[in-house]
Amino acid sequence: IEEEWGVLMFFMNKKGEGKGNRSEQLIICGAKRARRGAELKVMSGVEAKNPGFFTRGVREKTSSEKGFDTDRLLFKDDELSYSLGKQGTTRKKLEGAAGAILEYVGHVAFIAGTLKERRRCREFLSWLLAQRRGSVTI
Repeated sequence: IEEEWGVLMFFMNKKGEGKGNRSEQLIICGAKRARRGAELKVMSGVEAKNPGFFTRGVREKTSSEKGFDTDRLLFKDDELSYSLGKQGTTRKKLEGAAGAILEYVGHVAFIAGTLKERRRCREFLSWLLAQRRGSVTI
């Protein structure tokens, strides 16, 4: 993850917390976009091992922030597998074409980037999912 996103990551405890504490904080150092990409990748891994850890009670969110922010989309099982693709290839293609960060955390798609990048990613996702039901006209 560190090499993929160009960040430095390490675990640390707060001062005064001993080793008896079962959880530690993950510190991610780097540029904002890279930190968010690494964070979402970690969240995806944790969610795979412990379903609901990050997604329990999460709702869809669309931000109107022009700058860097994150949107959330909830997916059904079939939508998730289709938009992920074999070994994540479809997700990577969508992410690259839109210029946004696209990561699936459980059944939630997190789309991070500028407003234009997030909108473009949502549009590409909608085209992809519409394609499953028939031809798409743009």
